[in-house]
Amino acid sequence: MSAPNPFLQLKENSFWEKSDTPIWIASSFFLQRNLASDPFPLKMDSGNSQRTLGALKQSLLSLEMLENPQFFEFDEIKAAEKEFLLEHFLATCESQNPECKSGLVIDNSGTFLAMINGEDHLVLHSIESHSGWKEAWEKLTDIEDFLAKNHTFAYSNKFGYLTSQLSNSGTALTVQAFLHLPCLVELDQLDEVLIKDLDEEVQANGLSGTYDFVGDIVIIQNRFCLGLTEDHILEAVHKTATKLVSHEKNLRAHLKETPDALIVDKISRAIGLLKHSYQIDTKEALNAISFIKLGIDLEWIEGLTDRDINKIFFEIRRGHLALSTKEEIPQEKLAQKRAEFLQSALKPIVMKL
Repeated sequence: MSAPNPFLQLKENSFWEKSDTPIWIASSFFLQRNLASDPFPLKMDSGNSQRTLGALKQSLLSLEMLENPQFFEFDEIKAAEKEFLLEHFLATCESQNPECKSGLVIDNSGTFLAMINGEDHLVLHSIESHSGWKEAWEKLTDIEDFLAKNHTFAYSNKFGYLTSQLSNSGTALTVQAFLHLPCLVELDQLDEVLIKDLDEEVQANGLSGTYDFVGDIVIIQNRFCLGLTEDHILEAVHKTATKLVSHEKNLRAHLKETPDALIVDKISRAIGLLKHSYQIDTKEALNAISFIKLGIDLEWIEGLTDRDINKIFFEIRRGHLALSTKEEIPQEKLAQKRAEFLQSALKPIVMKL
């Protein structure tokens, strides 16, 4: 009997459906660290990278705050599994030096990922599926504190923690808030609000890392790590995200009282598109799901909860679909498989207006 696929288990116990807020759907934290004793991964050979990998792997697997941590040699992870991890953690996992031995550590919580010998010796990543981030941030800092007792990290009195890119040095902390802002985006009010409320120390991007808000997801994150304290970064991102959430809530409250014909039509069309398409690409599907998610929150749609639609939002991407079917999906069949999944998943929904 073959051992269960840990990535499939991670998918089936997805924490994304546990998100308890329809607008601020997730928070994400990255800490980058390098060992003082070794060259950065891009300069490593196979021998010293294997040594660094072994030392950091051993420390991470001994962490009591992780739930059954597991290690995976990067070269042994299938392409679809790497894509799944990118989708699930909303983070890029890659090894940039072919001579450098690298690996990943994840745990059963589905909220923690450590990349060893990627861009840096160590990138610690923690995510939280709601607007509060105390739990995820404290978990990450506890892990970093434990590792710092066993390893000496590269640190400069002038530049702080040293990373492969100088711009990420300092605290070497990236904080992200993932916001679902369909009213601000679709009613063309987002730019005006960002000009007014966007702190100069933070930036707004979409899922692709550009100013293209697929699925009406807006990511607020810090621009700088250098010269700023961790508390300052956390406060700047939180303050801007909170203001955007407030604007979105106000627009949704107004829509509930006075439905906008344009938004009602887009929600209705989204239901028809996803229920009846023979094939559909990712971007089109995510944009349509965004309207259905909004319709659920406005109580114009019944049959699925906001948590249900959060999970579907991730399930339709290639890595998730490949794990669901337990096979590699040819590119030419992917849009059809996605449409089939959506037709089944969205059967219960009914428009009430």
